[in-house]
Amino acid sequence: MAHRPDVSLLFDLFVVSQRMRRVLADGMAGSGMRPDEYAVYGLLFMYGPMTATEMAEQLGLPLSTVLDYVNAIDEAGHLNRVRHPDDGRAVQLALNSRGVSAHNRANKHWEMVRKEIEGSLQMPKSQVRAALAALDDAAIAAALSAGRARARK
Repeated sequence: MAHRPDVSLLFDLFVVSQRMRRVLADGMAGSGMRPDEYAVYGLLFMYGPMTATEMAEQLGLPLSTVLDYVNAIDEAGHLNRVRHPDDGRAVQLALNSRGVSAHNRANKHWEMVRKEIEGSLQMPKSQVRAALAALDDAAIAAALSAGRARARK
């Protein structure tokens, strides 16, 4: 990517996002999961059980999109639904043993890509994470601001 100060940071982010999507798609080929599916499985693997709302917050996705993923995971026979221990009306979601196996198969592909990307970084991973956190915070602030602007109309 050309490092030009006259180009928008958002454009740079778009370009990097497209490249990462392509690298992940190529790396995940043959894994049985697309990269976006793996991210959802990975969240449940690492942090489940959790509610769909909690998943949406963690993934930065609309709840309706998360529910589409949850339905696909359920249709694949990879999901357990359990009552929330603190709120009997809520349901928590977790991978069942078949879901964990599917995650583990795909993880081998994901890990190869992760190691390649992290091994090619030109700066410490902690600095990259800090920059990503700053971008995420800015995106959240912009979304909140846009929501307030829409509410005023």
